[in-house]
Amino acid sequence: MARLEQQRKQQEMESSKSHQLTKQVSTFSQTETELRTQLNIYVEKFKQMQVEETLNNSNDLFLTFRKEMEEMSKKTKRLEKENQNLTRNKEITNRNIGEMVEERQKMQESLSRKDREMEEQRKKIARLETLCRGMQAQGRGQVPMNELEEDEEITESEYDYEDEDEEGSAEYDDDTEEEVLETVQRRPFGPVPPPPPPPQNAANGKVNNPRQTNGQVNGVKR
Repeated sequence: MARLEQQRKQQEMESSKSHQLTKQVSTFSQTETELRTQLNIYVEKFKQMQVEETLNNSNDLFLTFRKEMEEMSKKTKRLEKENQNLTRNKEITNRNIGEMVEERQKMQESLSRKDREMEEQRKKIARLETLCRGMQAQGRGQVPMNELEEDEEITESEYDYEDEDEEGSAEYDDDTEEEVLETVQRRPFGPVPPPPPPPQNAANGKVNNPRQTNGQVNGVKR
């Protein structure tokens, strides 16, 4: 009997102990389930944080890249504008240089033409002066008539030759011709009139002038 009672008590103790262990296992299982649930929640949160951080970083990178692109676009436009201005200035400079070269060539040609015209005018003036002096000398009776006629024929032939050259060349400027005409007009032209004959010779109807022969009056052939 005592042994049976001892086994019964031991069985009760084992049953109580088993019940406690079962209860602990159940508690541990519930705790594990709760911990796994929390772990899953933390994992999800961590993933969301990573995704958000990645997205934020991507957004930051995109904004930075966009800002750099806008700055590069502005810089490119500014450089294109400067390039257009430089190209325009280069074209204007080249055109101005070409115009200056053309003007210089025209000026040199004009100066050369005016120099030739002035030289021809000087020659004409010199010939006219020679002719005037010859006619004045003839009027005074200092030059024989035949020499003056030869000079006149030579001068006329030279003038004819010069007129032919002038027809093939460019026309003279009006200012140059006016200056030459004024110079020629200021010089005395023609022979100097001789002194009046004595009265007694005029009354007899004779002129005491040995040079008035062959239809010449005052040394001028008529």
